Amino acid sequence: MSILQANAEELNFNDFLATALNNSYQVRVSRINTQIAKKGIKEARAGYFPTLSAFATTERYNDLTHGQSQMTAVGSDIFLNRSYYQDMAAVGLSYNVFDFGIRKKQLQIAKAEDKQKEIVLQKDTKDLKLDAVEIYAQALSLYKQAQIKKETLALQKELLEIQKRLRTAGEVSEIDVVDTEIKVSELKSEVDEINNNLAKKITEVSYYTQKSYDMNNLQLKDFPEDTSTIPVDADGLVKLSAEFNTLIPEESPEVKAYELEIYKKQKEYEIQKKANFPKIRFDTRYNLYGADPSNFFSGVGDIGQRSFSFRLSTSFVLFDGLKNINTIAKSKMEVEKLKIQKEKEIAEQKKKYEQIELDSKNALIQTENNTKTLALVNKNLKMLEKLNTNGVVDKSKCIRKRLDLLDKKLNLEENQIKIFVAQYKLQVLKDDEVKL
Repeated sequence: MSILQANAEELNFNDFLATALNNSYQVRVSRINTQIAKKGIKEARAGYFPTLSAFATTERYNDLTHGQSQMTAVGSDIFLNRSYYQDMAAVGLSYNVFDFGIRKKQLQIAKAEDKQKEIVLQKDTKDLKLDAVEIYAQALSLYKQAQIKKETLALQKELLEIQKRLRTAGEVSEIDVVDTEIKVSELKSEVDEINNNLAKKITEVSYYTQKSYDMNNLQLKDFPEDTSTIPVDADGLVKLSAEFNTLIPEESPEVKAYELEIYKKQKEYEIQKKANFPKIRFDTRYNLYGADPSNFFSGVGDIGQRSFSFRLSTSFVLFDGLKNINTIAKSKMEVEKLKIQKEKEIAEQKKKYEQIELDSKNALIQTENNTKTLALVNKNLKMLEKLNTNGVVDKSKCIRKRLDLLDKKLNLEENQIKIFVAQYKLQVLKDDEVKL
């Protein structure tokens, strides 16, 4: 049996999950998206407030006609027949008086976006937990395979040496020796393949933890046997399974996110229908201005003349090349597409729930017997390790028995991993539903 170094680096599921939740790129992005959505609500609310602006200008106007031209107005610009400095400062206020409820719908979209981003964060966190338990389970399974196969290889090598001595004594045939040599060779290849797969799986672990691991000095710990979130006793599993049956796929974060997306798209559709409606706007401005024919500073000092104006205006589009009509039709079809995608998501969630429920029920049936059997196998292995045999034939039989038990142990260990994964996934889905 291989012995790990006393200072081997340990990796356990609880630490891996905690680190993954902190370092996950997707979860971190989702957290930022929730903050962005909250800013979006404030941005939408700004439409209910007036816009206050201020500006100032100073200029030198040069008349190149030497006073011979007449005063001329071109649009909003007035050209005088003299040269001078002029300055102006103004404060203006504008307010959207009426827009047929467009601002209200934009605020409703922003609030729906905020809620949707919170649900997506919950979904991404749930998905990460499900991914993490799968990744760790696969890594742990490969780790156990590597440990047991190494021990099996050592026993097969020992059995080969015994058979060589028995062949010399004429107790076994050359065929038996060659068969054992073939098993040793195949086991070597299998161990190398398992180690390679384990190394690749650890790179996935590193992706989530953002930490490098030394494969020659790494010990993966078993899943926790006693945890406040995962019941391991039969009664607890029965209760948990019963609670699971009350869960509804329509209440999953994935479906809720689609409902909010449909709601947002419907509001966008309603806004688009009113995009070409008249808009009523109020504007007012307070101006200060002054001028001087020859001195810039005198012009600034003369800025005492004042004016005040206000206006109520409306504008609307008479024809836009049928652009808005087609945009409205496009938005309506997008709503219908989202409804179909929501139905698909409900069907997928129902399928996933039923599969996890079946795994949980199977785990419930197997857990007690699997635990007892694994304990018996480990007990038998320890007794065989301590057993002293006098003859090579007896020792050969002892090794073969240990090899059989190691195969059983590997199957039982992998079953233990599957049982925990089924229980954990069920608990994650249960907790996820409760939050909604």
